[in-house]
Amino acid sequence: MKKIQIFSISLGFLIVFLLGFGANVLFFNDDSIEVYANNNMETIVIDAGHGGYDVGCIALDGTQEKDITLDIASSTGELLEEAGYNVVYTRTSDNVSWPEDNKEDLQSRIDIAEDADANYYISIHINSSDYNDGASGYETYVDFNDDEMVEMAESIHAQLELLNYAQDRGLVDTNETPLYVVSNNSIPALLLEVEFITDTNDFNYMVNNGDDLSQAIANGIMNSIEAEEISKEV
Repeated sequence: MKKIQIFSISLGFLIVFLLGFGANVLFFNDDSIEVYANNNMETIVIDAGHGGYDVGCIALDGTQEKDITLDIASSTGELLEEAGYNVVYTRTSDNVSWPEDNKEDLQSRIDIAEDADANYYISIHINSSDYNDGASGYETYVDFNDDEMVEMAESIHAQLELLNYAQDRGLVDTNETPLYVVSNNSIPALLLEVEFITDTNDFNYMVNNGDDLSQAIANGIMNSIEAEEISKEV
């Protein structure tokens, strides 16, 4: 969250003002008060796929998926934080705390989300196939029985479509094609494959327009949450 530091202001007035807006005073001393605003906003877990011992797929030039997902996930999370959302990251570097075991790796990511009592879990990945075999585009794995997450996936795809960088491969039902971080997660979850690292056009776009991809993903998430909130008010 963005931190606001305020100096030389009436403490009583400030507390009344903050309580009126649902903010919490986390710390203060004689000189300053630090506030983390918008504590009532949703908590979103951003999961950068792979990491540490697990490099993921590899581009022709040697670029590893784990590095791409970390860049996109970090940028997406920053945009959500700037908008006031609480963001929790499964990793913020290539140093991971979990064992070199795939199942324990994936379960550790879920545990982070559940410990945070998150509202949403968004996992960022990069797809792969045989090099330049024609496979390209973005797709999302989601539980088709979870209407809210299906709508969020569609919202993200709508934003990615505006970039016109690759084809929309659609949504994949995890009831038919299970993925651990979605199928075994108590937090509403989806896994987005942003592009194909093995397609030259996809890869070049990602290298040169990573910020655009992050912005589209963040916009899709926020638009979906806002639409859900509006529907609850009707």
